[in-house]
Amino acid sequence: MANKFNPLNLLLPSHCLICGKNTDGENLCSDCKEKIRYLEYPLIEHKKNIYFYAITEYKGTMEKSIKILKFRKRKIIAKDLANIIIDFVSKEKMQFEHIGFVPMTPPETRERGFNQTYLMAKEISKANKIPILNGLKKTKETKKQVGLNKRERKENLKSAFKMTDKIEGNIVIIDDVYTTGNTAAEITKAIARKTKSNIYFIALARKIN
Repeated sequence: MANKFNPLNLLLPSHCLICGKNTDGENLCSDCKEKIRYLEYPLIEHKKNIYFYAITEYKGTMEKSIKILKFRKRKIIAKDLANIIIDFVSKEKMQFEHIGFVPMTPPETRERGFNQTYLMAKEISKANKIPILNGLKKTKETKKQVGLNKRERKENLKSAFKMTDKIEGNIVIIDDVYTTGNTAAEITKAIARKTKSNIYFIALARKIN
């Protein structure tokens, strides 16, 4: 008997977004997923109640996946990337009551059309039944970090973020790529002014020199 036509199949991806291989509804094929390089030591730094993590290396499949989301605007892949973070926090047995993301200014959001870290945080919020943290704001227009030297990058992001609300309970903040750590440092500094609870800054990937 011939398979019945299912109109829902038209809404599902039929090819891997990276290599083009048939996937039967998956965004990434198994071969590309296997090429993701997970970091052996994801904890980058620990200062008092603040923890900085990166899960994978920003290379190959992961670099391509993030660029597909940010620059080709294929928002469908955000869930696949969020699932990597969901698995990580489960494996690490992290206890947290809020999930946040790296905020953008309104002009930055309009330019891209969306905030990729918010899309990932939203998926994690759904999976863990934990509310999105909305009080973290970016209050300063900044230059793009690409092309700036170490001192310029730090100065560019200085005092760029503000936490408007006091927070009870541990917080996870999601980022896509950890480069110099300046974004992570400024965001966690802003949050730490409003809470004594643990702050977990988790980047999906890290650039390794």
